[in-house]
Parts: sequence; C-alpha cells; structure tokens
Amino acid sequence: MRKISLLAFLTILVDGFDTTSIGFVVPTLAAQWQLPLSAFTPVFVATSLGAALGYALSGRLAVSLQRRDIVLGSVFLFALGSCLGALAGSVPVLAAIRLLSGIGLGAAIPAVVSLAVEGTAPERRESVTVGVTSGLSLGAALGGAIGGKLILSWGWGSVFLLGGIAPLLLLPALWAHLPADAPAPAGMATAGSAGHPHAARVSALFGAGLAPQTMLLWAFSFLIFTAVYALTFWVPSMLHRLGFDTSGVAFGSAAMGIGGVVAALALIPLSFRFHVRKILLACSLLGAVALVLGWSLAATPGLLLALIVVVGACLIAGTIGQVALAVSLYPPALRTAGIGWSAAIGRLGSVLGPGLMGAFVASELPAPQWLLLPVAPILLAAVALWVAQRMTSRKPVGLGRA
Repeated sequence: MRKISLLAFLTILVDGFDTTSIGFVVPTLAAQWQLPLSAFTPVFVATSLGAALGYALSGRLAVSLQRRDIVLGSVFLFALGSCLGALAGSVPVLAAIRLLSGIGLGAAIPAVVSLAVEGTAPERRESVTVGVTSGLSLGAALGGAIGGKLILSWGWGSVFLLGGIAPLLLLPALWAHLPADAPAPAGMATAGSAGHPHAARVSALFGAGLAPQTMLLWAFSFLIFTAVYALTFWVPSMLHRLGFDTSGVAFGSAAMGIGGVVAALALIPLSFRFHVRKILLACSLLGAVALVLGWSLAATPGLLLALIVVVGACLIAGTIGQVALAVSLYPPALRTAGIGWSAAIGRLGSVLGPGLMGAFVASELPAPQWLLLPVAPILLAAVALWVAQRMTSRKPVGLGRA
C-alpha cells in the first residue's frame, strides 16, 4: 500500500505542477504577445472547465474501465497537452490545449485517490487522502520555485515541456505497480454500480440518506474552488501589476503552493484528532481574514507574500480536505464517483472564480482590491461546513464521522 500511495502522491504532484503552471507563465506571455492580462481569462477558464469535465468523467468511466487504466490514460493526456502547450502561438490555441490538458488533470485524481485508500482502515482514510492529495500543493510550490528560472533561462515553453515530460517518465512505474480492480462479487448490486465494485452513477450519491451531506459537500467544494482558483491563476498577474519582476511573480505563485504544503503537513496529524470538517471551518475563516489583511498591507511586499502563504495554507486545505470528506462519507462502491463528482462541482467553481477575477482585471480596479473578491465565497463555504457540523451534532449521519 505504501508503494501505491507514493505513486498516487507523485501523480497528483505532477498534476499540481501542470495545473498551476499557466498562472506564472501568463505575465510573460502577455508581454511577449503584447496582450493585456485580461485577454488570458479564456485560458484559465478552459483549464478549469477541462478539469471539471475530467472529474465528472472519472466516476463515469469507472463503470466500464479499470481505475488503473483511467489513471494511465489521464496522465498521458495531460502530459501530451502540456507538451503541446509549448507550441501555442495564440490565446485561442492555448485555451483549446489547456481544455484538453484539464480533462486529463481532472480525471486522474479521483481514480488514483480511490486506489490509494483501498484496503486502508477507516480511521486512517482521511489522513491517507490528505497525504496523497498534498501533492497538488507541492507541485504548485515546485512550479513557482523553479518556474521563474526556467522562463528566464529557456523561455516560457520550457515550463510546459517540463510539465509534460515529468508525467511521461512516471507512466512506466504506474503501469508496473498500480493494481487492477478486483472483480465484483457474484450477485453484487449496488445502486447505479453496473456490477462494478468501484462505480456508481451520480444518483446513487443521493440515496440511502446521503442527499443532505452530498449537497453540503458540493456547496463547500464549489465555493472553496471558486476562491482558490481565482487566486491561483491571478495572484501572479496581481504581483506583476504591483511591480514584481519575473522571479518575484513566480515566487508569489510558489507562496500559494508553499502554504498548501504547510496545510497538508498540519492536516495529517490534526485529522487523527479532529474531523476534517472542523479543521476546514477554522481554515476558511482564517483565510478570509488573511485576504482582508493582504488588501490593506499590499504596499509592503514582504508582508503581502507572507499573507499569501497563509491564504494558500487556509484555502488549499479546503481543496485537499473536500476529497477527505468525500472519502469518509461514501462507501467503497460510491467512493470513486463521490470523489469525482465533489471535485467536479468544485471545478465548476474554479471556472467561475478566474472568470470573475478576469472581469476585475479588465475593469482596471487597483490590483490589491483583487484580494477582496474571494472573501464572499470563502465565508459562504464556512457556512456550509457549519450547517454540516450542526447536522452531525444532531444525527449519527453526516459529512464523514462526527
């Protein structure tokens, strides 16, 4: 199981690098192509839309395909898309390529997380999930840490090439070591499962008393992804607008990822003591406060970067934690679909967030004010968690264990 968890972590790490790479490449592209930053809004939206489609497809594909095959195909797809991104010469072409990449980026995660927690004791599933999905944050942090050097030394295309080559190098290990799904027991009939032990239609997520929990989980995912991706894609451009150079912009992108790594490291031990829902409620409130402070202290570069780390820790904890909530909520037969649909709904928020922020950018509002847009969805996400907590305090059924 440790080998599978490591492979899952590495898969999600290269996924995280590819997802966020576009954020710190755009300021350089805007300068070279002589376009305003707001012109790249379709590229950000296409990336998130593709990922949403991929997340939704992952659970659906599990009806007829092995999860191992879904992972292999998805990794190859986003590796190919990243390599093609280096050849793009216009915003429409880059947006089309990022849509393709996004489908692979989204489809890989539910299947590989489901494999990673297979056979894990129930009390350890949230912690294992947090551990492997922390690869998203580390991938983002690595991208920001080396992205500026790559752009300065080899040009913006080198970022996409690295994002394509790394997952291709990982494919042989995934092929050799990811397990095949066990066949369904004779006579097995799970709602919507089509006879497959890890497949379910979306309607099954609303049966057996799961409807309220599913709706609250989806609401939280949608809102927190709206905030996270508004910031992930546009913070580098905000820093560019504030006068940061190429290396500083890339480091600002890394700051979000660094915060996410800190959050993941904290979530693992905390999840043994507290339900992830309670942790995420505290993180959401702290993240909103940090954004307001960032707006008021934007003229002080050091403090601004430190607050971006705090924001990354608080909000990326939500994107990691919603997967853990889905793992703890759904039984094995619904788990891949549950993870996939929760993340897919979240990714719809990740389409909305960059689009709304792009409207802010196009309206020429002062760059520090961009930090205030995500505060509203973050607070609403906290409300969804609070309602879920109230429900589980009254009932034995809730978002995961009470």
